Amino acid sequence: MKQNPGTPQPADDDARRPAGERGGGARLVLLIAAVGFAVLGLFALLAVLLTALLGAEVWPGFVATAYVCLPLGFVLMVVHVLLGLRLRGRS
Repeated sequence: MKQNPGTPQPADDDARRPAGERGGGARLVLLIAAVGFAVLGLFALLAVLLTALLGAEVWPGFVATAYVCLPLGFVLMVVHVLLGLRLRGRS
């Protein structure tokens, strides 16, 4: 099959891998970070809710952690999905 000179050629290691595994190392790190942030945010949110349920003063660190980690985890998961779609579209 003749390649067009303007099309980028895959690296040797990418050419040997199945389409679903290309770029897998960086995507795996991204996914682990996303899940980690989401779980941390959920635990912080649970701590806020339980503290408020018990009628105690809510520590602002739990609120800040929930405010930052939940959206960050969501955005990283969306990036992971978009990278997967982009890689799947190339194969």
